[in-house]
Amino acid sequence: MAPTNNLPTYTASSHWGSEARNFHTSARLHLQHLIFQNTLGASLLEPRISESLPTDSEIRVADLGCGNGAWLLDLHHALSRSESSRKQGFQLQGFDINPKNFPGPTCLPDTVTLSNLDVLSRPLPAELRSAFDIVHVRAFVSIIRHGDVGPLLDTIFDLLKPGGWFLWEESRADNFVASSPSTNISKEACDTIIRIIDSGGKASGYEFLFLASLGVPIAHRGFDDVDVRYVDKRASDLKAWTENYLLVWEELISLFPSRDHMPEAAITEEAFRELFEKTVAETEAGVLVHQEQIVIASGRKPL
Repeated sequence: MAPTNNLPTYTASSHWGSEARNFHTSARLHLQHLIFQNTLGASLLEPRISESLPTDSEIRVADLGCGNGAWLLDLHHALSRSESSRKQGFQLQGFDINPKNFPGPTCLPDTVTLSNLDVLSRPLPAELRSAFDIVHVRAFVSIIRHGDVGPLLDTIFDLLKPGGWFLWEESRADNFVASSPSTNISKEACDTIIRIIDSGGKASGYEFLFLASLGVPIAHRGFDDVDVRYVDKRASDLKAWTENYLLVWEELISLFPSRDHMPEAAITEEAFRELFEKTVAETEAGVLVHQEQIVIASGRKPL
């Protein structure tokens, strides 16, 4: 099966804001957080950001597209272990277009607040502008159309205090690969789904080549001390990354029209489900699906 025309249209706000983003999605986000941190190391913040935290005022951190708050909750525990952070206090605020995966209030410490907000909408609430010492973004790439990172960078810039830092981490979605442990083990189904997603994404305006030169638009936006680096994923984590992407692919099945409603469709829901089942069988035989690196970008709003 090769991808052709008439692929379903992906709309980020509809997909991520859907009621279908339930506990399955939340479980995947917990897994995603774990394997991101396995790649990046124990620290949740770049050393130069940690070293620049204010020492005479409350630390305020924003997490955009926070999902179930996994990163913020880990940051809460990390800052709680720091005597200076405990002394001056800190407030951690997460924002997401879909509050369905937010933990209940009994799971959240007093330092963590999660809010329903489309962070790319304008205008931003006045109380959030120039309010944060750190703005964090992770796995936001599926929201960015036509490689235009301007709206996201504008939001980050507006949220930061003068001198505040941002930290942005993405998997290299421009480099999706399937690898087989042996020429005797097929990866045809995995390769096919990768091509379908690539074709459907491009048809909807989602291309990720900008990740290869992410520092350029960041510097053009006016940030100082911009640093971009690329870190290879650990071989020992590739099975977990594979399972993470399988969970994403499973969520895509409902985007395709059923054979009963649109028998002429290039790919129906039933056909994609059958293909997905084949990818699961391939991965159980040892095929790995991954995006070989994580890109980490950071920078500072001028004083």
